[in-house]
Amino acid sequence: MAQANDTLESLLAVVTELTTTLTATLRAKNLPEPSFNEDAPGSLPPDQDVQGPRTKLVGALMDMLHLAMGPNEYFITQNMWLGNEAMALDVLNRFNFWGAVPIGGSASYAEIAASTKLPEQMARRFLRFGMSMYLFREESPESNRIVHTAASAYMARNHHMQSFMSHCLEEVRPAGVVMADALQKWSAGHPTPSEEVEHAAFYLASFDGKVVSRPMWEFLNTDEKEGKPKGYRATRFAEGLQALGGMINTETYVETFDWESLGEGIVVDIGGSSGHISAMVAKSHPQLHFIVQDLPELQPAFDEAMASAPKLSDRISFQVHDFFTPQPVSASAYIFRNIFHDWPDKYVVKILQQLVPALTPGARIALFDIIMLPDYDEKRQRPPLPVRKMQGAFDMQMLVLFNAKERTAEDWVAVFKMADDRFRVNAIKMVPGASVGLIDVVFDG
Repeated sequence: MAQANDTLESLLAVVTELTTTLTATLRAKNLPEPSFNEDAPGSLPPDQDVQGPRTKLVGALMDMLHLAMGPNEYFITQNMWLGNEAMALDVLNRFNFWGAVPIGGSASYAEIAASTKLPEQMARRFLRFGMSMYLFREESPESNRIVHTAASAYMARNHHMQSFMSHCLEEVRPAGVVMADALQKWSAGHPTPSEEVEHAAFYLASFDGKVVSRPMWEFLNTDEKEGKPKGYRATRFAEGLQALGGMINTETYVETFDWESLGEGIVVDIGGSSGHISAMVAKSHPQLHFIVQDLPELQPAFDEAMASAPKLSDRISFQVHDFFTPQPVSASAYIFRNIFHDWPDKYVVKILQQLVPALTPGARIALFDIIMLPDYDEKRQRPPLPVRKMQGAFDMQMLVLFNAKERTAEDWVAVFKMADDRFRVNAIKMVPGASVGLIDVVFDG
């Protein structure tokens, strides 16, 4: 975090030291160094010896850039760059400029225009702007042929990241535009913010000239567009989540819970979709049986997943259940993974209270979700700027789409206490180098 007395020279010293440390670490581990070339890796490995100095380096560079720009240029660029960069990314992604340039080869402006079905003049304009964003480059100065950079080649190779970008730009961005309107309409002038789901900015967003006026999940599953199958947005969203999944090892994440402590118990995976988390745990813990609960439209995906895992099918079953209705199964433990951050506190409380009649003393909740880092650690140090910025972005996204939020450890403890005093947070375990973790909760009965 920048200090008030930081100077360009003091920040340069920090940048130099961190660059030296990071470069030495990469070389010692025989890892490739960052490069603009198209064959560069998409990311550095999740090794804390690498990610620690890398994250601090990015933060110091952000501080240095801000100081070098000054307030006037900062606000001009924030207003001129960010919106237009998002717009340009939308165009480059939607018209698949990524695939118009062959990996390891080149393409002329005319060939790119033909591939994207855009007029050549328009293709040139977006490529020119894209180059200022490190996307594509001319093969040589004033060349008429375009080649990939590391970033554009990464997009060309990564269908899941294309899907994630489509979701952010085609579904989240229209809602973000009306966030201030939603606050003005439903929260301004009140002592506390609205906690109603239908007061999310997404309800005011316009798609194809029509205000959506419905929950995001319903829109993703039912929206139809010429040339696109019904539910294409939901499919794309699921693909996009896989791009984020690469940030952590999901198996390591799930194994932070002590499954062996449940003995030969029953585990209910609430909102478990296709059952991939239950299957992952079942493989390494054969004494456990699982019930995956979700809405009826998710059962075909579950059946398909189980058909490819016949050895697990006798220990994993599907049950239609809406988590806003009373829980029908008394189990040893209940899994909630990435469910609660989609809901305001009042609805999280309702979901938890529907569990209570089925709970026996000692029953556990294994909650896997984002855990926001506190503003300051025990040494009164703030988290690195890139971490705070990404966490804040996820929090804003939950607000825009669901009128929900990401939660700190203190927030998680508080929301369980709001639901029932008998809930006790037994442990909170963060995944190293990530913003996700386990909240292990015991029902004291």
